[in-house]
Amino acid sequence: MQNAAADFVALPAYAGEMGILPGHAKAVMQLSAGVLRYKSGGEKREFAVFGGFAEIFNDDVLVLVEEAALAGEISSEEQRQKTAKAKASLSKRDSDINIELAEIEIKAALMKMKMKNRGGRTPGA
Repeated sequence: MQNAAADFVALPAYAGEMGILPGHAKAVMQLSAGVLRYKSGGEKREFAVFGGFAEIFNDDVLVLVEEAALAGEISSEEQRQKTAKAKASLSKRDSDINIELAEIEIKAALMKMKMKNRGGRTPGA
């Protein structure tokens, strides 16, 4: 859980990335898997998020997600292992395998590894 004052928030909205500055209009939106970024003073932080919702109201941004990972807390080795396990499950093609869940696991692990390799830096920053 994170509670912080921010000068700018970028959300991975279902319809595309949405930037939020103070004074933004009220809104509720569905979030897709992606990178949530925020800037507070000179500090920039990034989280990998996986689905959820966001509400913007009175200069507050409330984000409710199923899963979030701060770039610095991601283990590349753990994500590689998750990807390998999910790919192995897909290659077996057993009827007990949830293909959609395995594909989601692969996408999530790859996104976390990409964010970890960037070091949680915002592109262009």
